Amino acid sequence: MPTSAVPPRAFSPQLAIWLLTAVFAAGAAAAPDETTAARQPNVLVWMLDDVGFAQLSSYGGLVETPNIDRLAASGLRYANFHTTPICSASRAALLGGRNSHSLHIGGHAAAARPFPGWDARIPPSAGTVADNLKQAGYRTFALGKWDHLPSEEASPAGPFNQWPAGQGFDRFYGFLAADADNWNPVLIRGLTPVARPDTPDYHLNDDLADEAIAMITSRDATAPRAPFFMYWATGTAHAPHHAPKAWIERYSGRFDMGWDEARERILSAQKAQGLIPASAVLAPRPEGMPPWDSLDDEAKKLYARQMEVFAAALSHADEQFGRILDALQAKGELDDTLVIVTSDNGASAEGIYHGLYNEAFLGSGLRASVVDNMRFYEDWGGPATFPHYSFGWAVAGNTPFRYYKQTAHAGGIRVPLVVSWPAGIAARGELRQQFVHVSDVAPTIMDLASVPLAATVNNVPQQPMEGLSFRYSITEPDAADRKQAQYFEMYGNKSLWAQGWTIATTHRVQTWEIDQDRPIDEPWELYDVRKDPGQTTDLAAQYPDKVAALDRLFDEQAERYNVKPIGNMVEGKREALRKGSQALALRKGKWRYAAPISNVPAFVAPPVHAVSYTLRARLELRESGVTGPIFAYGGGLGGVGFYLKEGRPAVILNTLAGDSSELVAARALQPGTTELELSFTNSRTSPDHDIVVRADGEEIASGRLQLAMPITFGIPETFDIGVDHGSTVLHGAQSGLPFPGKLSNIEFDFTEGLKAMFSKPKPAAP
Repeated sequence: MPTSAVPPRAFSPQLAIWLLTAVFAAGAAAAPDETTAARQPNVLVWMLDDVGFAQLSSYGGLVETPNIDRLAASGLRYANFHTTPICSASRAALLGGRNSHSLHIGGHAAAARPFPGWDARIPPSAGTVADNLKQAGYRTFALGKWDHLPSEEASPAGPFNQWPAGQGFDRFYGFLAADADNWNPVLIRGLTPVARPDTPDYHLNDDLADEAIAMITSRDATAPRAPFFMYWATGTAHAPHHAPKAWIERYSGRFDMGWDEARERILSAQKAQGLIPASAVLAPRPEGMPPWDSLDDEAKKLYARQMEVFAAALSHADEQFGRILDALQAKGELDDTLVIVTSDNGASAEGIYHGLYNEAFLGSGLRASVVDNMRFYEDWGGPATFPHYSFGWAVAGNTPFRYYKQTAHAGGIRVPLVVSWPAGIAARGELRQQFVHVSDVAPTIMDLASVPLAATVNNVPQQPMEGLSFRYSITEPDAADRKQAQYFEMYGNKSLWAQGWTIATTHRVQTWEIDQDRPIDEPWELYDVRKDPGQTTDLAAQYPDKVAALDRLFDEQAERYNVKPIGNMVEGKREALRKGSQALALRKGKWRYAAPISNVPAFVAPPVHAVSYTLRARLELRESGVTGPIFAYGGGLGGVGFYLKEGRPAVILNTLAGDSSELVAARALQPGTTELELSFTNSRTSPDHDIVVRADGEEIASGRLQLAMPITFGIPETFDIGVDHGSTVLHGAQSGLPFPGKLSNIEFDFTEGLKAMFSKPKPAAP
């Protein structure tokens, strides 16, 4: 043996113990302990959707939300918190700490306009609270709704800088739309479309709670645990109001008293709790809202059911949120977690007069009568519906305020805010009356976490946050408002708050009328909201100098924060149509896909519901008799699809009521390669659609199906090739199941359809 070689020795237990002891000692010396790490609080934000000031039980509401109540008891309720009047704008402002128009999201991202305050493209100089906390060592998680990005950028093609991954979040699990089917959602994990878990009795909020707990627990892999920032954004209580049947049954009969008595009960509770002054009176009913006692028995039965389901959905979501709180408590982290609960805007009136069994009616300009809706009475809130309640319940949910979501009156912008941090906030169960705006949330979180605004994010110098930390109000309950004035604007509805006074205009209060296009020139109304929060007495004629002064303030803020030019919502619709026409021109009428693709939003999908087309695709089957999607747009409650059904090509059309019709080929395709062709005629003047299916040039099916094609099959449904995510067009099919073979060379050719659409009819021969 060479003299330099050392023979191996047995590894002694004493040596192992010594090494482990040394490692632990070094780690203890080098790393802060859990107590030190806990000085920076975890942050958990629950962003509710379309929940009004008066719907939570801790705000005098009739919906039981015990887990929000427990936070209110351990912290603070704010009675004078304001958002923007719509979801995209509020969410951008909350995360960005700036006014929504400064962030280029003045309204809903789907109604973007080509102006700096409206193009839905958040500038890189406006990093989010997540960006800032991440640079300070936080783990950042986003779950649920994410709809403040350009609609055309919500596809798998990106770009992804407006997705959560590009806005400071390490992980994301949720949906890129204004709402979701809670039974069959279209989901994204990170940047990738995924099928929903195939579990019995699936509900999205259960899933979001499971994922939230898993993300929080994942931090246990290192010691000490890094603090986290979690943005938990349920689709609840935006339509569709979906709830487990057992929860709906809990509310049976609870709203039979109707919306008028509900408003009175809520008002009394709010006064008793000190949420509003004793002098407050209810805002008048908006036009078209009938007194409850004037309704017939069937209408009362329907409307009461609608509210039962809404309440069940919100209570069920509260239970799932409670599971997250319980998980934090079990880990010993709840006291060191700053928890914020709020809503993006006031309660929604988009269910119109009678409610909607399918919210997709709204985008298509359709209406549902009491008779239409009663067909779905027993199923209301279940998978066979996509429902919204009558706007009378939205008015009740915003008690005592005037109007609702999309308006700039108090009902659209004044919502709950609950703040709890047991280790950092001494107050328990107290109220605060200071004026707070949604843009103030991010600066407050960073202030409480001792995280300064980053000089740069992704190497881009940062613009200041326009929001103001309201930390002062936590320790000084009687402190004067530090914010002096705040504007609000939403498609011509305008207002401005300044030191207890509000000016507002009434421009578009039938918010479901998206095509309204009249001049935005209504006079200012003036209210003293300290005494009259319901905005019942217009003082403009009495105090013209006050109106003029506040008008100047509004104009100053509108100039500063990119609010101008102010326009109607229909202008965003026209811009979307312009972009669609541009896409048609760029593609020269043809959409080509080399392989399956999914989660393509309607804005960039081939217009299979609007223009005649020919589809050509190559199919390679390994076995016969298989079932699976070739393409699908929409779902079970409104959609079109081309499937193999037990091997036979089948065209499927579904109405918004879920009624289905099919044209199925006489013979099945055999294993091997098939060149498949579908010719589909979309008529401009008739619900009739002529259909021909060919396999390798041979006609194997032809016929006519009827469906009055709506403008949209719904907000959350996407276009898929080779898979059908969300609610499936083929009733009974498994969501997210891929095509059972190879699908390639897919082409949708609209050239002939476009020629027919834009050609002038020839005059009749003499």
